[in-house]
Amino acid sequence: MAKKPIKTAVIALGRSGWNIHVNAQKNDDRFKVVSVMDLDEGRRKQAEEELGCDSYTDLQTLLKKSDAEVIVVATPSVLHGPNSIAALKTGRHVIVEKPMSATLSEADRMIAAAEKNGVHLFIHQNYRFNPNFTFMRDIIKSKKIGKLTHIGFLSHSYARRNDWQCLRKFSGGLLNNKITHPLDQLLALVDSPIKDILCDLKHISDAGNVEDHVKMLLRAENGVTVDVEDSSSAATVESGPDWTLLGTCGAMTIRRGEAKLRYYDPKKATKLKLDPNPMAEGRRYGNKDTLPWKEEEMKAVGQDVGSYYDAVHATLRRRKKFPIDPRQVREMMRVLGVCRKQNPDFPGK
Repeated sequence: MAKKPIKTAVIALGRSGWNIHVNAQKNDDRFKVVSVMDLDEGRRKQAEEELGCDSYTDLQTLLKKSDAEVIVVATPSVLHGPNSIAALKTGRHVIVEKPMSATLSEADRMIAAAEKNGVHLFIHQNYRFNPNFTFMRDIIKSKKIGKLTHIGFLSHSYARRNDWQCLRKFSGGLLNNKITHPLDQLLALVDSPIKDILCDLKHISDAGNVEDHVKMLLRAENGVTVDVEDSSSAATVESGPDWTLLGTCGAMTIRRGEAKLRYYDPKKATKLKLDPNPMAEGRRYGNKDTLPWKEEEMKAVGQDVGSYYDAVHATLRRRKKFPIDPRQVREMMRVLGVCRKQNPDFPGK
């Protein structure tokens, strides 16, 4: 069984379905795409010729006729929940593109369907396998900068989109289309439920009616704060670091893959004594405290933990625990839902 290829069916052959999922599988003998579904005849014909697979025009027919054990859901975001639930109910494992679903209630139904049918729900939060994520995770675990107190993500660009991702009816917008990757990484690094959420959404430069500028401030139950600023309508010439991590005895920033750390060993610092006298000596504040600061620069590349599909194979063929629990992603869907409730109408257009 361990050597038997995993038979998959890919639902929708667009950018994600074809460029990401089919391309990840077609040269990997651990997987075999046996079926595809797409409304476009040209895409179906290409898949038949290049993959030697069956093709269908609707999901229900594919689920009845295909012998795939894993269904890859890469349809538009608004269909992720319904398509995944339909596949899970047939006893197939599901790989679903991000966002997991359009709503929190859909996410709950997806998790329930997987548990009821004894199958896996794999959510394609593949950035957890990126070397910059493992690098940040290992820095936090090492306590080099002390106990984590704050983490931030910043991304600025300016581009006027006009595709389907700009429409609410398809669950488009930055929250679903882009922020699901860094926010998933942030929540995994914080490793605590979020208790306070403040979010501002704006629609500035894109066509359509969804957000293209997001500011989000979060506070977790363990006290760590999270700052997310992601905008495709920010024409900054030079923005700050992509990632900022603050700790009790240091900090780290990452910009364009380059990490800079500044930290000290608290065991080597002199004990700081409090001076309660309200009349400062010489009418001056401050003291002569010096700290044994260290500074380092390095590539933000952590340990290689393999690819997303390596983990899928290990779970299905070697019974390894998949590193992304759907309930972790559910917490992100809850946060995104609160953000939307706080912004029923966007300022701007």
